Amino acid sequence: MIMNKKSFHIAILFGIVFIMLLILGFSVLKYSVEGETNMPFIISKISIISSSSGESKPTEENKLQFTIDQNNDIYLYIEKNPEYKGIEAIESVTIDNIIMTKKSEQGKLHIYKPDSAKQDAIFTNKEDLEADEIICTVEKNSDMKNLKITNQGGLIVFRFANQGIAQYEKGEVVEGEETNYNELLRQANVNEEDLQANIQFDLTIKLQSLKSFKGTISLDLPLKNIVEKGTVSEEITDTQQFVFKRIKQ
Repeated sequence: MIMNKKSFHIAILFGIVFIMLLILGFSVLKYSVEGETNMPFIISKISIISSSSGESKPTEENKLQFTIDQNNDIYLYIEKNPEYKGIEAIESVTIDNIIMTKKSEQGKLHIYKPDSAKQDAIFTNKEDLEADEIICTVEKNSDMKNLKITNQGGLIVFRFANQGIAQYEKGEVVEGEETNYNELLRQANVNEEDLQANIQFDLTIKLQSLKSFKGTISLDLPLKNIVEKGTVSEEITDTQQFVFKRIKQ
């Protein structure tokens, strides 16, 4: 009887350990799939504007030759999580580990920061604005063109451009005639499939409490019907699809 009791107790102990390991395994699996479910700050939405632009130069025949770029302007809205009851403040937000891929060999992919010197536009595709990471720091007032947010969130913007995707020669120059950039892709007979690209990047929210949360965001661009419409916009509000996890410093 003593041996039977001992075996019974050992079996119970192993059963308890097994259940605890099973619960731990499910918790780890759930975290790997869902990530943090109550972050202090969240991406409330992502706005995207896909458009085209062109750099022109005159030809000897008094025509204009355009080198066409396809641009995707990305706006990330960082806000305090309304479900989070604690008090936290942002130290910085970083976008890095950027991976850009495209289907066609046409064009070349670039990331651009906002042009703070330009008064009438947010972006210009200038070499000195090209970036391999975007770092937003905290100030008293937000300033998206200078990559400044407040410690409670703000707007982060950057451009994902596919440059030099096509050449288009416009007919004889007429004085005073303006170019409709929305028509350049269609006029150059660009195939929408050849524009297909993907950008993937990590977004890290670092808090003043030294906690950090990182998530990976993947976007397929440009938006549909870009060739036909010239400019297309879309808002992604289902941001729970982007999984964030707490990382060690």
